[in-house]
Amino acid sequence: MRRDTYIAQSVKMAENKRKSDLACKKILASREVLAYILKGVVPEYVDSSLEEIEKNYIEPDIIFQRSLVVPGLTGQKEYIEGMQQEDGIVGEATIFFDVKFKALLPGAQRRKAQLCLYFDIEAQNKYRPGYPLEKRGIYYLSRLISSQIQTVSEDTNYNVLQKTYSIWICLGNDIPKRERQSITSYVFHKQDICGCSGDNKADYDLMNLIIIRLGEEPAEERTLGMLQTLFLGEMGSGERLRKLKEDYRLKISRKTAKEVESVYTYTDMMEERIEKRVEKRVEKRVRKQVEEQLRKQMKMQLAQQFTKKGIDIYKTLQETGSVTKTAEKLNEPVEKVREIAIEYQINVSDEEM
Repeated sequence: MRRDTYIAQSVKMAENKRKSDLACKKILASREVLAYILKGVVPEYVDSSLEEIEKNYIEPDIIFQRSLVVPGLTGQKEYIEGMQQEDGIVGEATIFFDVKFKALLPGAQRRKAQLCLYFDIEAQNKYRPGYPLEKRGIYYLSRLISSQIQTVSEDTNYNVLQKTYSIWICLGNDIPKRERQSITSYVFHKQDICGCSGDNKADYDLMNLIIIRLGEEPAEERTLGMLQTLFLGEMGSGERLRKLKEDYRLKISRKTAKEVESVYTYTDMMEERIEKRVEKRVEKRVRKQVEEQLRKQMKMQLAQQFTKKGIDIYKTLQETGSVTKTAEKLNEPVEKVREIAIEYQINVSDEEM
């Protein structure tokens, strides 16, 4: 019965976590949150309003989560939810984007060869998962580029390639303190080795990696502050939603609010369980320390008592060789004398032991 209960609870917790992770992805896929991120870290949208970005530029019909990225298949099929996050086939790696979408460029920046931008938004719990996150981001950017052309031949028109952004939101506790509350952009730029070329920047400025590192410290930069409020800090979902609306003017939809509540209901549940475990461990450790201290105190008391009366009992036992005679001579309880005789292995008559 215990085993069944444990398994059932484990399965339920795993399912709750899966739903929580999926809810987190859905929060990032909400248009109001995406608009805030784009305006805050993507130069192309710095002069646009949040409403313009949300309603006019982010294409509503192509926001999808966990997009399968396989060479030759990307762009043909999107796997939304319920699929495994990572997979692979022989000879080729398969990855999944958390949130992938296209957004039109603002009208003044729109050109024949550059109409939109490709975006990948990733939520990362471990800042240093055993490899540099920058390399993984560059790899994802490469896939965003290659996915735009299905077949390469001599007649391939590379003019169709659109600029790509991979934006990583790091939430883990392993971020070094000096790097927390920072945003870094990694761009592709040219360097003339000899002479000077007149290249058009738009022809090579096609990949931009942005890493956002959150922390618990107060954030003056509004994008950091909004994401911090959304994902970090000790507050309930109600307080979190209130701050997002009042401090950051986010018009949170009912659907997004529901996802926020889903994430933090699971988080609160896990924190409560962890706190209880910690409390039990601390209580056990404290109890052990108190018991050890009491033992030491009792030993000290016994030692003090022994120095006063025990020495006389010890000497008298050696002289008399009798527990009864020693007890009568010193007017001490027989049991006490017998304990000292046993403790110090003093030879006395067998019938008395």
